[in-house]
Amino acid sequence: MLAETMAKMNKGRIGIQLYSVKDELPVDFEGTLKKLSAMGYSSVEPYGFDGDKFFGYTMKEVSSIVKGMGMTLSGSHINSGIVLSEDINAKEWDFWRKCADSLKSGGGKWAIQASVPIAKTMDDLKRTVAYFNHAGEVCRRGGMKFAFHNHYEEFEKIEGEVILDYIIKNTDPQLVSFQLDLAHTLNGGGDCVHYLRDYPGRIRLWHASDFNLERKEYTELGKGSVPYSALFEIAKSSGLECLVIEQETQGDIFTSCKADIDYLKQFKWTKA
Repeated sequence: MLAETMAKMNKGRIGIQLYSVKDELPVDFEGTLKKLSAMGYSSVEPYGFDGDKFFGYTMKEVSSIVKGMGMTLSGSHINSGIVLSEDINAKEWDFWRKCADSLKSGGGKWAIQASVPIAKTMDDLKRTVAYFNHAGEVCRRGGMKFAFHNHYEEFEKIEGEVILDYIIKNTDPQLVSFQLDLAHTLNGGGDCVHYLRDYPGRIRLWHASDFNLERKEYTELGKGSVPYSALFEIAKSSGLECLVIEQETQGDIFTSCKADIDYLKQFKWTKA
Protein backbone atom coordinates (compact mmCIF):
# COMPACT_ATOMS: atom_id res chain seq x y z
CA MET A 1 0.00 0.00 0.00
CA LEU A 2 2.83 2.39 0.90
CA ALA A 3 4.63 1.62 -2.37
CA GLU A 4 1.47 2.38 -4.34
CA THR A 5 1.02 5.67 -2.52
CA MET A 6 4.61 6.71 -3.19
CA ALA A 7 4.35 5.78 -6.86
CA LYS A 8 1.21 7.81 -7.45
CA MET A 9 2.15 11.38 -8.30
CA ASN A 10 -0.27 14.26 -8.09
CA LYS A 11 -1.54 15.22 -11.50
CA GLY A 12 -1.38 18.71 -12.89
CA ARG A 13 1.34 21.34 -13.15
CA ILE A 14 0.67 23.52 -10.12
CA GLY A 15 3.32 23.90 -7.43
CA ILE A 16 3.42 25.93 -4.23
CA GLN A 17 6.02 28.22 -2.67
CA LEU A 18 6.40 26.98 0.88
CA TYR A 19 6.72 30.53 2.21
CA SER A 20 2.91 30.42 1.94
CA VAL A 21 2.89 28.11 4.96
CA LYS A 22 5.90 29.57 6.78
CA ASP A 23 4.05 29.64 10.11
CA GLU A 24 2.77 26.08 9.80
CA LEU A 25 6.00 24.30 8.76
CA PRO A 26 7.82 24.82 12.10
CA VAL A 27 4.84 23.38 13.98
CA ASP A 28 4.28 20.28 11.82
CA PHE A 29 6.61 20.00 8.85
CA GLU A 30 5.42 16.75 7.32
CA GLY A 31 1.79 17.28 8.33
CA THR A 32 1.75 20.62 6.53
CA LEU A 33 3.21 19.07 3.37
CA LYS A 34 0.64 16.27 3.50
CA LYS A 35 -2.17 18.83 3.57
CA LEU A 36 -0.75 20.54 0.48
CA SER A 37 -0.45 17.20 -1.30
CA ALA A 38 -4.05 16.36 -0.46
CA MET A 39 -5.11 19.57 -2.22
CA GLY A 40 -3.44 18.36 -5.42
CA TYR A 41 -0.21 20.34 -5.52
CA SER A 42 2.32 18.61 -7.75
CA SER A 43 5.51 20.29 -6.54
CA VAL A 44 7.00 22.39 -3.75
CA GLU A 45 9.42 25.31 -3.80
CA PRO A 46 11.31 25.96 -0.54
CA TYR A 47 12.51 29.43 0.48
CA GLY A 48 15.47 31.04 2.22
CA PHE A 49 17.81 28.19 1.23
CA ASP A 50 21.46 29.06 1.89
CA GLY A 51 23.12 25.92 0.60
CA ASP A 52 22.82 24.06 3.89
CA LYS A 53 19.42 22.78 5.06
CA PHE A 54 15.72 23.64 4.99
CA PHE A 55 14.10 23.12 8.42
CA GLY A 56 16.90 20.69 9.22
CA TYR A 57 16.57 18.68 6.00
CA THR A 58 18.90 18.55 3.02
CA MET A 59 17.31 19.14 -0.37
CA LYS A 60 17.71 15.44 -1.10
CA GLU A 61 15.80 14.64 2.09
CA VAL A 62 13.09 17.20 1.30
CA SER A 63 12.72 15.65 -2.13
CA SER A 64 12.39 12.18 -0.63
CA ILE A 65 9.75 13.36 1.85
CA VAL A 66 7.56 15.06 -0.74
CA LYS A 67 8.02 12.22 -3.24
CA GLY A 68 6.42 9.94 -0.68
CA MET A 69 3.45 12.31 -0.76
CA GLY A 70 3.15 12.37 -4.54
CA MET A 71 5.00 15.64 -5.15
CA THR A 72 8.38 16.77 -6.49
CA LEU A 73 10.91 19.48 -5.66
CA SER A 74 10.83 22.09 -8.44
CA GLY A 75 13.71 24.17 -7.08
CA SER A 76 14.17 26.72 -4.34
CA HIS A 77 14.41 30.40 -3.56
CA ILE A 78 18.00 31.13 -2.62
CA ASN A 79 19.10 33.37 0.23
CA SER A 80 22.43 34.46 -1.25
CA GLY A 81 22.92 37.67 0.69
CA ILE A 82 23.91 39.31 -2.59
CA VAL A 83 25.97 42.47 -2.27
CA LEU A 84 26.24 44.79 -5.25
CA SER A 85 29.92 45.49 -4.88
CA GLU A 86 32.44 45.83 -7.68
CA ASP A 87 34.54 42.99 -6.27
CA ILE A 88 32.52 39.83 -5.67
CA ASN A 89 34.91 37.30 -4.17
CA ALA A 90 35.26 33.65 -5.04
CA LYS A 91 33.27 32.54 -1.98
CA GLU A 92 30.12 33.94 -3.57
CA TRP A 93 30.49 31.59 -6.52
CA ASP A 94 31.39 28.68 -4.22
CA PHE A 95 28.06 29.42 -2.52
CA TRP A 96 26.17 29.07 -5.81
CA ARG A 97 28.03 25.86 -6.67
CA LYS A 98 27.02 24.43 -3.30
CA CYS A 99 23.38 25.42 -3.81
CA ALA A 100 23.32 23.96 -7.32
CA ASP A 101 24.80 20.67 -6.13
CA SER A 102 22.32 20.42 -3.26
CA LEU A 103 19.28 21.20 -5.41
CA LYS A 104 20.40 18.80 -8.14
CA SER A 105 20.73 16.03 -5.54
CA GLY A 106 17.02 16.55 -4.79
CA GLY A 107 15.97 16.56 -8.42
CA GLY A 108 15.32 20.30 -8.50
CA LYS A 109 15.75 22.31 -11.69
CA TRP A 110 15.60 25.95 -10.59
CA ALA A 111 17.88 27.99 -8.33
CA ILE A 112 16.00 31.25 -7.83
CA GLN A 113 17.49 34.48 -6.52
CA ALA A 114 14.65 35.64 -4.30
CA SER A 115 15.48 39.35 -4.21
CA VAL A 116 18.29 41.88 -4.58
CA PRO A 117 19.23 45.09 -2.81
CA ILE A 118 17.28 47.90 -4.45
CA ALA A 119 19.36 49.48 -7.19
CA LYS A 120 19.78 53.23 -6.82
CA THR A 121 22.09 54.00 -9.74
CA MET A 122 22.77 52.74 -13.23
CA ASP A 123 26.05 51.30 -11.93
CA ASP A 124 24.01 49.26 -9.43
CA LEU A 125 21.94 47.89 -12.31
CA LYS A 126 25.04 47.01 -14.32
CA ARG A 127 26.50 45.18 -11.34
CA THR A 128 23.20 43.31 -10.86
CA VAL A 129 23.30 42.19 -14.49
CA ALA A 130 26.92 41.04 -14.18
CA TYR A 131 26.12 39.17 -10.95
CA PHE A 132 23.13 37.38 -12.47
CA ASN A 133 25.07 36.34 -15.57
CA HIS A 134 27.89 34.92 -13.45
CA ALA A 135 25.52 33.12 -11.05
CA GLY A 136 23.66 31.76 -14.07
CA GLU A 137 26.85 30.38 -15.53
CA VAL A 138 27.80 28.72 -12.23
CA CYS A 139 24.34 27.16 -11.98
CA ARG A 140 24.44 25.94 -15.57
CA ARG A 141 27.76 24.23 -14.97
CA GLY A 142 26.16 22.57 -11.96
CA GLY A 143 23.21 21.28 -13.98
CA MET A 144 20.73 23.86 -12.67
CA LYS A 145 18.81 26.81 -14.13
CA PHE A 146 19.11 30.27 -12.58
CA ALA A 147 16.17 32.68 -12.27
CA PHE A 148 15.32 35.94 -10.52
CA HIS A 149 12.10 36.57 -8.61
CA ASN A 150 10.85 40.16 -8.51
CA HIS A 151 9.08 42.15 -5.83
CA TYR A 152 7.30 45.48 -6.39
CA GLU A 153 10.35 47.74 -6.08
CA GLU A 154 11.79 46.58 -9.41
CA PHE A 155 9.22 48.69 -11.28
CA GLU A 156 10.82 51.94 -10.24
CA LYS A 157 12.92 53.78 -12.83
CA ILE A 158 16.59 54.69 -12.98
CA GLU A 159 17.58 57.16 -15.69
CA GLY A 160 14.30 56.44 -17.45
CA GLU A 161 14.74 52.65 -17.34
CA VAL A 162 12.35 50.38 -15.43
CA ILE A 163 14.65 48.29 -13.26
CA LEU A 164 13.14 44.90 -14.17
CA ASP A 165 13.05 45.68 -17.89
CA TYR A 166 16.69 46.74 -17.83
CA ILE A 167 17.73 43.52 -16.11
CA ILE A 168 15.76 41.37 -18.55
CA LYS A 169 17.14 43.17 -21.61
CA ASN A 170 20.75 43.08 -20.46
CA THR A 171 21.17 39.59 -18.98
CA ASP A 172 22.16 36.59 -21.08
CA PRO A 173 19.00 34.63 -22.10
CA GLN A 174 21.04 31.42 -22.00
CA LEU A 175 21.97 31.98 -18.37
CA VAL A 176 19.22 34.00 -16.71
CA SER A 177 15.46 33.43 -16.59
CA PHE A 178 12.79 35.22 -14.54
CA GLN A 179 10.07 34.21 -12.11
CA LEU A 180 7.45 36.90 -12.50
CA ASP A 181 5.52 37.42 -9.28
CA LEU A 182 2.18 38.53 -10.69
CA ALA A 183 0.80 40.26 -7.59
CA HIS A 184 4.04 42.11 -6.87
CA THR A 185 4.10 43.21 -10.50
CA LEU A 186 0.66 44.79 -10.19
CA ASN A 187 1.49 46.30 -6.83
CA GLY A 188 4.56 47.91 -8.35
CA GLY A 189 2.59 49.39 -11.24
CA GLY A 190 3.78 46.84 -13.81
CA ASP A 191 1.83 45.18 -16.61
CA CYS A 192 1.91 41.37 -16.46
CA VAL A 193 0.78 40.98 -20.07
CA HIS A 194 3.60 43.25 -21.24
CA TYR A 195 6.27 41.04 -19.68
CA LEU A 196 4.90 37.76 -21.02
CA ARG A 197 4.17 39.16 -24.47
CA ASP A 198 7.22 41.35 -25.02
CA TYR A 199 9.90 39.11 -23.50
CA PRO A 200 9.09 35.66 -24.92
CA GLY A 201 11.29 32.93 -23.52
CA ARG A 202 12.54 35.00 -20.58
CA ILE A 203 9.64 34.55 -18.10
CA ARG A 204 9.98 30.79 -17.61
CA LEU A 205 8.37 30.79 -14.17
CA TRP A 206 5.35 32.46 -12.58
CA HIS A 207 4.57 33.09 -8.96
CA ALA A 208 0.81 32.87 -9.19
CA SER A 209 -0.47 35.41 -6.68
CA ASP A 210 -3.09 38.14 -6.73
CA PHE A 211 -3.40 41.77 -5.73
CA ASN A 212 -6.57 43.87 -5.50
CA LEU A 213 -5.73 47.28 -6.93
CA GLU A 214 -8.81 48.95 -5.44
CA ARG A 215 -8.21 47.73 -1.89
CA LYS A 216 -4.42 47.75 -2.24
CA GLU A 217 -4.06 44.29 -0.71
CA TYR A 218 -2.93 40.78 -1.58
CA THR A 219 -5.74 38.29 -1.92
CA GLU A 220 -6.68 34.79 -3.08
CA LEU A 221 -6.30 34.01 -6.78
CA GLY A 222 -9.21 35.23 -8.87
CA LYS A 223 -10.28 37.78 -6.28
CA GLY A 224 -7.83 40.47 -7.32
CA SER A 225 -6.76 42.34 -10.42
CA VAL A 226 -4.28 39.93 -12.05
CA PRO A 227 -5.75 39.17 -15.53
CA TYR A 228 -5.31 35.39 -15.38
CA SER A 229 -7.46 34.58 -18.41
CA ALA A 230 -5.38 36.89 -20.61
CA LEU A 231 -2.12 35.59 -19.15
CA PHE A 232 -2.93 31.93 -19.75
CA GLU A 233 -3.81 32.73 -23.36
CA ILE A 234 -0.15 33.61 -23.90
CA ALA A 235 1.41 31.24 -21.34
CA LYS A 236 2.64 28.78 -23.96
CA SER A 237 4.00 31.37 -26.38
CA SER A 238 5.72 33.18 -23.49
CA GLY A 239 7.63 30.02 -22.61
CA LEU A 240 6.10 29.22 -19.23
CA GLU A 241 7.66 26.10 -17.70
CA CYS A 242 7.01 26.28 -13.97
CA LEU A 243 3.85 27.56 -12.26
CA VAL A 244 4.04 28.07 -8.50
CA ILE A 245 1.40 29.57 -6.22
CA GLU A 246 2.45 31.92 -3.44
CA GLN A 247 -0.17 33.01 -0.94
CA GLU A 248 0.51 35.90 1.45
CA THR A 249 -2.94 36.57 2.91
CA GLN A 250 -3.92 36.47 6.57
CA GLY A 251 -6.41 34.02 8.04
CA ASP A 252 -6.83 30.30 7.34
CA ILE A 253 -3.89 29.72 5.00
CA PHE A 254 -4.92 26.17 4.09
CA THR A 255 -8.36 27.36 2.98
CA SER A 256 -6.69 30.02 0.84
CA CYS A 257 -4.19 27.57 -0.67
CA LYS A 258 -7.05 25.23 -1.57
CA ALA A 259 -9.01 28.08 -3.15
CA ASP A 260 -5.92 29.07 -5.14
CA ILE A 261 -5.26 25.69 -6.68
CA ASP A 262 -8.96 25.14 -7.39
CA TYR A 263 -9.01 28.46 -9.25
CA LEU A 264 -6.01 27.63 -11.42
CA LYS A 265 -7.31 24.19 -12.36
CA GLN A 266 -9.76 25.82 -14.79
CA PHE A 267 -6.94 26.81 -17.14
CA LYS A 268 -5.85 24.32 -19.78
CA TRP A 269 -2.12 24.94 -19.32
CA THR A 270 -2.25 23.59 -15.75
CA LYS A 271 -3.36 20.12 -16.83
CA ALA A 272 -0.79 17.31 -16.82
